[in-house]
Amino acid sequence: MNNQEAQLVLQAYRLGGQDAADPLFHGALEQVKRDAGLALWFSAERAIETRVQARLKAALKPPAHLKASLLAQRKMVRRLAWWQQPLWLTAAAAIVLLGAAALLQLKPSSELQFASFRQAMVQNARQMTDHVTFVAQDVTRIKQWLKDRDIDTSFELPVALRDQPAQGCRVVDWNGRKVTLICFMLNGKDHVDLFVLDATHFRDFTPSQTPRFAQADGLTTAAWTKGNRTYLVASTADETVLRKYF
Repeated sequence: MNNQEAQLVLQAYRLGGQDAADPLFHGALEQVKRDAGLALWFSAERAIETRVQARLKAALKPPAHLKASLLAQRKMVRRLAWWQQPLWLTAAAAIVLLGAAALLQLKPSSELQFASFRQAMVQNARQMTDHVTFVAQDVTRIKQWLKDRDIDTSFELPVALRDQPAQGCRVVDWNGRKVTLICFMLNGKDHVDLFVLDATHFRDFTPSQTPRFAQADGLTTAAWTKGNRTYLVASTADETVLRKYF
C-alpha cells in the first residue's frame, strides 16, 4: 500500500479508535508507522476532525428540557404546523443548521489543494510580462530585496542552483499567502523558476524531502518539503534533464 492509497482509506478512520482492529485499516495504519510524512498528514487530519467535532458538540447542545418535551410531543394526536411549533423546537432546528454551516466553513479552509497551488505557480512561471519585479544575478542581493519587504529568506536553495546566476525575483500572492519566486537560466537555455512557500497542509500532497516530478501545462515540475517550507520548481527542461539538478 502506498501513501495515496493509505490516505484514501484513513479518511474514513473514526476518532474514537473503534476502527483500530478493523482489517480494512490495518495496512494503512502500518504505512503510517513506516512513513514520517504520512504520519504528519494523519496527525493533522485527526486534529482537524477533533476541532470539527468540538465545534459541532458546542453548537448542537440540546436544551435541558428537550427529552421531556419530545416525550410530551409523542402523546399529541394532531400534528402542529411549523409556525405553531414551540419556540425551543424552532431554535433547535436553527442550531442544527448553524452547526452544519460551521462544519462546511471550517474544514475546506484547512484543505488547500496542492494541485491548485502547482497550477497557479506554473501560470506564473509561464508569465512573460513582468516575470520578475527585481532584476539581479546575485542571490545575496535578491535575498536582501526580499528582506526589505518582510519576506523570510532563511530558505535553502537546491544545491544545483546555489552557484548559478539568477535572473531576478518576485513575490507572488496566492490565497493570501506570500510565495517567493526566484528565476534562473541553466546552461543558457533551461528556464527554471523556484517557488518557496511557508509550510501549508495540503490534503493531496504528503510532505517529502525527495522531489516529486510531474508535468503541468507543458512545464516539468518538482516539489518537495524541507524544514517548515514547501518548494516547487517549474522548468522548460524535460524531466530527464531536470532530475540531474535535483
